[in-house]
Amino acid sequence: MFDLTIPFMISQIAMLVAMWFDFLSLQYKKREYTFLCLIVSASLISTHYFLLNQTAAGVIVFISVLRFITCYFTTDKKYLFIFIALNTISLFFTYKNPIDFIIYIWLIIFIIWNFQENNKLMRKFMMGGTSIIILYNAIILSPMGIIAEWVFLISGIIGYYRHYIRRNKKNIKQKN
Repeated sequence: MFDLTIPFMISQIAMLVAMWFDFLSLQYKKREYTFLCLIVSASLISTHYFLLNQTAAGVIVFISVLRFITCYFTTDKKYLFIFIALNTISLFFTYKNPIDFIIYIWLIIFIIWNFQENNKLMRKFMMGGTSIIILYNAIILSPMGIIAEWVFLISGIIGYYRHYIRRNKKNIKQKN
């Protein structure tokens, strides 16, 4: 059952606010706006995990804040490998139990999509990776974490539809 302590409640509120920024992030087509929202969101999500005593997840998501700042400025693949190495090292020092590997796998998928120059491909990676983190939040019993990641996934689907599918349908109609 849920532990209704003050840290738990604050963690859920942090996740609620992060959910709003997650949703907004994928509604923008411009990469810089997406990453600005993700910087705020990841800061709150990291806090959420620390409050739930999920140190590995907290550290990994905190490193994501640095990654999002980097991705705001560049898609250079050398940074992709630097962030994979940083997160692998952080997992080595913060590992407590096998579920820590779930957040690590999710992270690898997200690092790869962060450094994609192709926005369409970036969104596809995001949707696949988000499915993994929904499972992680269910295992650690974070209701707002589950809801927030579902909202992020739905936002990704909506954003993908708006920016790529609907736009393609309009272009086909205009050609006919």
